[in-house]
Amino acid sequence: MKFRLFILFFVMVQAVMAQSFTVSSTIDSTSIRIGEQTLYKLSVTQPSDMVVVVPNLKDSLVKGVEIIEKQKADTVSLADKKICVTNNFLVTSFDSGFYVIPAYTCVANGDTVMSNTVTLDVTTVKLDEKSEEIKAIKPEMKAPFSWTEVAIWSGFALSGLLLLAAVVLIVVHFIRKRKPRVKPAVVQPKIAPHVLALSQLAKMKEEKAWFVSDVKGYYTNLTDVLRTYCHGQFGINAMELTTDEILSLVKKEPALSDVRSLIARILELADLVKFAKVIPVEHENEQCLLDAFEIVEKTKPQEDNKQV
Repeated sequence: MKFRLFILFFVMVQAVMAQSFTVSSTIDSTSIRIGEQTLYKLSVTQPSDMVVVVPNLKDSLVKGVEIIEKQKADTVSLADKKICVTNNFLVTSFDSGFYVIPAYTCVANGDTVMSNTVTLDVTTVKLDEKSEEIKAIKPEMKAPFSWTEVAIWSGFALSGLLLLAAVVLIVVHFIRKRKPRVKPAVVQPKIAPHVLALSQLAKMKEEKAWFVSDVKGYYTNLTDVLRTYCHGQFGINAMELTTDEILSLVKKEPALSDVRSLIARILELADLVKFAKVIPVEHENEQCLLDAFEIVEKTKPQEDNKQV
């Protein structure tokens, strides 16, 4: 019995230690009129030496609630060597309605913590029901119809069309007369998807692309190679799909069963780099390239595998 209590206490301590930072969100005014502004705050309480990746909010919090300005973050020192970093966003809305601002995810040391949701009620300006009805200053007037004006403008239009047609005929005749003979284009043989993918990966390996400072560009190029390969080899329109949608289709493809985990690892790490601004270590960058080679080698057509 004592041993079980000890195990339970140890698990509870680990759970408390794992929650090393907290995230909360507030809004200064939960109700505004159309066009008015309020301040949305995303606060992170964390150890002072911890690096927490917060969402990169730019245009809007939710459809209908626009971000006017991202203000400078406020940092307040707390007890136990902790700090509270508050990210301030000046927002407004030009459509009336009740908006639910979703929870946002923050990441640090492998831990993921979400903020709470907040609401914003946007109301319109009420009209004075006792005011008089708005009417036009003067009634509408109809212009008198004149056949003479119709004939004049029709003549101008016809003359213009005839002149334009003459110019077009002259230009076309001149172009045809001087246009050089064009040799028929040489049709290039279609490159097999796996051959193209291995060629692109080999080029990245030769250039040691994982050493570059543009980590986001490196993962964009690497995932583009994989997406193009999946589209050409298996008919998965990966260039138009999200990571979750691609992985859902990969599960349905028997030929990709042995490499599903490798595909998921590369795409999910690439999303963290591109959207959460995570910076992987150099070894992870190189390993992703090697995993991409393995994916293509294991799933390329059997004829090529036998020839190797």
